[in-house]
Amino acid sequence: MLGYCARDRASLAEVMGDRGLRDFTNLSAFHGDGWGMAWYDGQQGHVEKSPRRAADEPAYGELAHRRLGDLGLVHLRRATPGLPVEAVNSHPFRHDGIMMAHNGAIHPQDRLGGLLTPAWNRQLTGTTDSERYFLHVMSRLETHAGDVIAALDDTVAHIDRTLSANSLNAIVLTPDALYAICWYDPERIPPAALGQQGYSGPPERYFDLAYTETDSAVVVASSGWPHDRWTWLPNRHVLVIDRETLRTKVEPLSPRGAPGGRLPVLMTLRRSAPDSRVFQPLPVFGVADELNGRALAKFHSD
Repeated sequence: MLGYCARDRASLAEVMGDRGLRDFTNLSAFHGDGWGMAWYDGQQGHVEKSPRRAADEPAYGELAHRRLGDLGLVHLRRATPGLPVEAVNSHPFRHDGIMMAHNGAIHPQDRLGGLLTPAWNRQLTGTTDSERYFLHVMSRLETHAGDVIAALDDTVAHIDRTLSANSLNAIVLTPDALYAICWYDPERIPPAALGQQGYSGPPERYFDLAYTETDSAVVVASSGWPHDRWTWLPNRHVLVIDRETLRTKVEPLSPRGAPGGRLPVLMTLRRSAPDSRVFQPLPVFGVADELNGRALAKFHSD
């Protein structure tokens, strides 16, 4: 899973660099249950997705090299056991011009129907826990008068209280900003299983997100082996990238059992060279968890 916000229309190949795009796409060997892209062309949101492996589909490569817009995301799916591999279950999902992709699993599946009201359940297009997570955010967006952070905070707290999630990591696109949520349960990272599958990164970083900034773009991506110049997004925090300015800020999500209301902003960063329009390839890092075989699907799937 990867999201970007650039100063001008750009392709994935431009914001990631050719090597970065190639390394990311190779992860579809492990995340081969579909792919999807979302982007904004002006104020118009677009979604393209497929149930096929990204590396095997010409449309994926063509879109990755097209300057689709200045704000977008790409997702490679590893399906939760029991959930069909179908186009409607591929990420991202869209509702009222807002789009979201999720990495993780929410259990138990037989209680997921209770996450949404009947009216919101009727909005479902597929069968995934991830789409229900997304629609819960959309329902809370109405409750909180369009405050995205409040809606995310509300949804994450509700799922944490009523269900069991290993990871609620997600990227949300709105016409004004990109929101990257890093939320996971450290006790549900399976170090022994990771080692058996050849994962060589620190186990405690398995579910982490990281981001990098240049004068031309900000990119945030799933965990792996980040370049030294990438910045870790703390667990249970949200990275916000302003589309107009590329300014970034990181806000904490309320801890379990905390009273209503969000904690103060952790940090705010101002982008440099606001007039720059030159795209610079970003440092390469393994932007998704590379192993994630079937034995790990219960820990990290969608």
